[in-house]
Amino acid sequence: MNEFAVLAGKVALVTGSSSGAGVAIACELARHGAKVAVHCRSAIADAVTVACGVRKNGGTAMAFKADLSQTEACAALVDEVEQTLGPVSILVNNAGPFSDAPLRILRPDSWDQVMSANLRAPWLLAQRVAPEMERQGWGRIVNLGATSGFVRTHSVYGLAKAALLHLTESLALELAPTITVNAVVPSQIASARTDTMPTYKAAAIAGTPLGRLVTEEEVGRMVARLCSTDFDFVTGRSIVMDGGRTLPRFPRLNIEA
Repeated sequence: MNEFAVLAGKVALVTGSSSGAGVAIACELARHGAKVAVHCRSAIADAVTVACGVRKNGGTAMAFKADLSQTEACAALVDEVEQTLGPVSILVNNAGPFSDAPLRILRPDSWDQVMSANLRAPWLLAQRVAPEMERQGWGRIVNLGATSGFVRTHSVYGLAKAALLHLTESLALELAPTITVNAVVPSQIASARTDTMPTYKAAAIAGTPLGRLVTEEEVGRMVARLCSTDFDFVTGRSIVMDGGRTLPRFPRLNIEA
């Protein structure tokens, strides 16, 4: 597991890492030597399974449960991780519930849940871990965005993800020079869930110049790279992993003809 132990001795808290891309992120950070806090909102059995898998491969990981839409849960999660694994030096804000209910019928409780988990929790967690990172003299914060933040049809989720990129840039300025803050922004990720929506999946691939969807493993590798020395001089940036899907395009008019 520590084959590329560039993150040896670091403690990484990866929110929402009991399923999906969060699992790949947690495993990749562990492969690079980090001790990983695998977080879930409620599926603790899944988080335990991920942590056991990391340990089986020679890494260090423990499972933690917290509902990050609740303000007090953010500080409590960091406290529990620090007591168990040590001070957090890598924070990956990956947790983020989705909703695309039209704004005119969106329920206030749904608005609160999506905005709290996708935007307020990353701010609260960053606020909580930053002082210790600064004391250590090193820290990495990586926020998981989404290309939903570039469009206007994903309701409160897109709004939260757009604001998360603003928060990424603001924190990068505030926490420099000790801590770098960046974002990874994937488009639709290839997953078992996407496979259950063949029509949507085909449309997403058709709209992607590179002709496929980004994988969970690719997202995990990019997050790990941002935590490595290769990216020591990169902060406040959003790395879009969409195969060119969100590039501005204009229909060819064949004017010369």
